[in-house]
Amino acid sequence: MDHLIILPCHSIWHGGQSLGQNKEEWSLAPFQHEGEDHLCFIDHIDSSLKLLETDPRATLIISGGQTKPEIEISESQSYLNLAKAISPDSTSSLAGRIALEEYARDSMENVIFSISRFFELHKRYPKHITVVGFEFKRSRFLHHHFKALKFPSENVHYIGNSPTPPESVAEAYFEDLKKSENRFAVKLFESDWFGVQEGLKSKKISRNPFNRTHSFGKSNPQLKEFYEELGSETASNESIQNKLVKWF
Repeated sequence: MDHLIILPCHSIWHGGQSLGQNKEEWSLAPFQHEGEDHLCFIDHIDSSLKLLETDPRATLIISGGQTKPEIEISESQSYLNLAKAISPDSTSSLAGRIALEEYARDSMENVIFSISRFFELHKRYPKHITVVGFEFKRSRFLHHHFKALKFPSENVHYIGNSPTPPESVAEAYFEDLKKSENRFAVKLFESDWFGVQEGLKSKKISRNPFNRTHSFGKSNPQLKEFYEELGSETASNESIQNKLVKWF
């Protein structure tokens, strides 16, 4: 196995007869309603499974933690539940190459933790990575996350789709979406590569209501110092990056 497919999660599916088509089956934030984001989530799942089917050297890691205080199931487990409900034959035949990462609280952790989870499974790092997510987050992943992690850009592929707001408000919707992505994500990650400073850090704390802690530094001793530096109060972008091992 040398290809990691990352499926970042954005919500929790509670189950239901519509198999995710009904908004009421999801824990959606207010901003996720107008764009029918839940339909994008279903497409992310479907695209990830189809990609996995085409590459026998790939492992799909569904990444998302237990982010909602009212329900203990993780985002990633709920996505897998939906995948099994929508595509029972595919998920059954591919089960040995699908894994969960249940700690990530933001997009940078989706990447870091998924690479770490891949190492737990295969005792090696992936040579190629594909991310399946929102098109408007492409720049965040490709120009910030992977750059900060020093993972070769030529070995990263991004598959994106877009929300589908009503046509009457689409232009204003996408303009607002672009501004919001730039202000609350891209600009923050430009100065805080790993999301450890106050603005991004407080967001992550709010997305961990059960105070869960991963053990990736133990399962991969090569990254022990890296994870320790991530948790240091005095860490800088460079000090964290300098603790990284060469991915392959």
